[in-house]
Amino acid sequence: MIKELEISECELWDNLVANSSQGTIFHKSCWLNASGMKFRLYGYFRGDELFAGIPITYDVSKFGIKKATHPLLTPYLGIIFKDTNAKYVTKISEEKGIIREFAQTIKENFEAIAISFAPCFIDLQPFIWQGFSTSIRYTYLIQLDDLNDVWMSMDSKRRNDIIRAEKDGIYIEMSDDFTQTFKLVEKTFSRQSKIAIFKDQAFKYNEILKQKGQCKSFLAKDRDGQAIGVVYIVWDEKRSYYLLGGYDSDRSHSGASALAVWNAIKFVKKELHLNSFDFEGSTIQPVELFFRKFGGTLTPYYSVFWMKPYIKAISYAKKFLKLD
Repeated sequence: MIKELEISECELWDNLVANSSQGTIFHKSCWLNASGMKFRLYGYFRGDELFAGIPITYDVSKFGIKKATHPLLTPYLGIIFKDTNAKYVTKISEEKGIIREFAQTIKENFEAIAISFAPCFIDLQPFIWQGFSTSIRYTYLIQLDDLNDVWMSMDSKRRNDIIRAEKDGIYIEMSDDFTQTFKLVEKTFSRQSKIAIFKDQAFKYNEILKQKGQCKSFLAKDRDGQAIGVVYIVWDEKRSYYLLGGYDSDRSHSGASALAVWNAIKFVKKELHLNSFDFEGSTIQPVELFFRKFGGTLTPYYSVFWMKPYIKAISYAKKFLKLD
């Protein structure tokens, strides 16, 4: 049975997130609250047990159209299941039925839907059968079982960049100063004549995660102590995520950002004792290349889309007929 959870059941929800392979920091109620978007938590119950769920963040247009979409800086949402030891065929058969029910439920409650799932969620068939369109994106995942293996799996030029940065006096300082972090992020956007439109949300996320001890900046500094690059990560019980990065092109060093990433990876393994580092993907070719050279595994993650026919007509009219 699917029902919408009450605010008082957020702890129950967060426990499911923590005990689900598909659950991420982005599914947690604290993240959803900090997003600034309206959200609903739909849970599938087996008796009194919350067995599966899906968070839906949404906004409502001036015409009353409810659009389910992701908040800024939120790569993954989608369905999560409680981990079990069930036989594989039993597991996927049961999950397909539950996924179908979730797909039907959100279609009944929203006019337009766009959801991206965590990389380990792969079964889109029930969504396809319900008329959803699908797409694929990619991230790079590094397994941190052995840091020596991680180091040797990197592109040789990436290793040389890191070594050269250290020889040139670049050093990494862990920091909780998010204002300084975001200045470097904004410099990267300004260099591309873009605006970091997610600034307000980024500070809200950082505020709540800093209180929980689930975020950290790695500032690359030069010999003069000037911050020239930064990597900002967040994490949950299972893995860490590269969320933001930036550098000062006026004082840049080709290995500064790579050294910051390497220090973040070592921190995740040695201090957090987590075995997975997620670069969280990018479709921008230079960024993808930067991530790729750290030797992670190219990993797909999937999205689904759906909208009611009359919404499609409105969207078509606005795009092609230039209607307000």
